[in-house]
Amino acid sequence: DIFGADINKYNKICSSVNKYAKTRNFKELQTPIFEFTQLFSKPLGIQSDVVLKEMYTFKDRNDDLLSLRPEYTTPMIRAAITNNLLKDLPLKIYGLGPIFRRERPQKGRYRQFNQINFEIFGSNDYFADLELITLANDILKSILPNSKFILNINCLGEKENLVKYKSNLSKYFEEKKTKLSKESREKIFLNPLRILDSKDETDILVSNNAPLLKEFISNSSKSHFEKLKEGLEFNGIKYIENNKLVRGLDYYCSTVFEFKTDELGSQDTLIGGGRYDGLVATLGGPDISGI
Repeated sequence: DIFGADINKYNKICSSVNKYAKTRNFKELQTPIFEFTQLFSKPLGIQSDVVLKEMYTFKDRNDDLLSLRPEYTTPMIRAAITNNLLKDLPLKIYGLGPIFRRERPQKGRYRQFNQINFEIFGSNDYFADLELITLANDILKSILPNSKFILNINCLGEKENLVKYKSNLSKYFEEKKTKLSKESREKIFLNPLRILDSKDETDILVSNNAPLLKEFISNSSKSHFEKLKEGLEFNGIKYIENNKLVRGLDYYCSTVFEFKTDELGSQDTLIGGGRYDGLVATLGGPDISGI
């Protein structure tokens, strides 16, 4: 429930988001709270934590599988295709609304939460990444003026680079599996990238000597990343290159980023995003009902 002082904060955040969206020429788009389950299964990855554990999925009277919206980018893409919005590219759209994840409720984590989402479709130029990162920086400064946060960035390379890297990563973790947590052992062949993001101390020790992604990415991806860093420096945005930053969904490649803070405990990410299959730049979060 959001009421009293909290609803005033919530409305202020929404107002700030709408203002920055308008000044940067993003058009608002609302998608349904539930969609057909198959819309999410493939792009998120059948073995991803979201699909395996966190989606609220149910059958309707026609035995069709439906899911409450677990993330925003895939419905945005579906809506853009359905409504023939991709004829004039690049397309810049955004939305605000509830997201649903069936996970253990805790501070900063709720099963229903509100999220903002910005998308730039049809551009593989580094400037699209830069625009979303500077946008996120501006929004965070406007709603959390007294908070300290730092941008973490990484380059995942192209899809084929990731496939090769995951294979090598699986081999490495298989050899070290007795030293991994039970949860990470289950991910060795299903989703080895998520082991790099584990908060378990023993997993972190094993991951410290894992193969490095930068050894597998293409020269074009490296060039894209270098231009992005130059753009961040030109705009005065400080950053950390975080080689273990992978994000939680399978559709990410190329650029990934997160704004992190040490003021939230273990759930330290305020807002994040990256590239969806190369031609879509996406920005998602935070839980604007929990700020």
